[in-house]
Amino acid sequence: QHDVGADDAPQGLFDLVHARLVLIHVPQREVALERMVGSLRPRGWLLIEDFDPAMQPLACVDVVGLEQRLENKVRAGVRALLAQRGADLELGRRLPRLLRAAGLVEVAADAFMPLALTAGSELEKANVNQVRDGLIAGGHVTAEEVDAHVQAVGARRLDVTTAPLISAWGRRP
Repeated sequence: QHDVGADDAPQGLFDLVHARLVLIHVPQREVALERMVGSLRPRGWLLIEDFDPAMQPLACVDVVGLEQRLENKVRAGVRALLAQRGADLELGRRLPRLLRAAGLVEVAADAFMPLALTAGSELEKANVNQVRDGLIAGGHVTAEEVDAHVQAVGARRLDVTTAPLISAWGRRP
């Protein structure tokens, strides 16, 4: 077990360090990033992949009815819960700058944002079910709205997208 925000990392041992969907949730994300860079050997690569929910906040970009509006209402509630819990909803877009600031070279990044994938529907159901109580307790949606949304997603009546997944990489000189 290793807490990237609190635990020291071995220094200069790795040719590749990869973190996916981690730093967005780590309150000490800058410290964790420094430790990851420090664990690289010279010429080693760091690859960080995280969502940027603020870049594209909608779950449904083709809103044609009530189910799509509810889909976006639920996503807004999930984003609010993430922010309350300390997630950095704009981390993805800052990754290239953060990697350069950490001393990495050959920094580059790309983004991936599916508009309608079966896996996106499964991820949406899992995420909404995981935070169901918080969504309801926070007044973001009602229990009936959560049930209706999960049912619509499960029935594949909605095209669910995710926030852009930003992949950023750089090499230690």
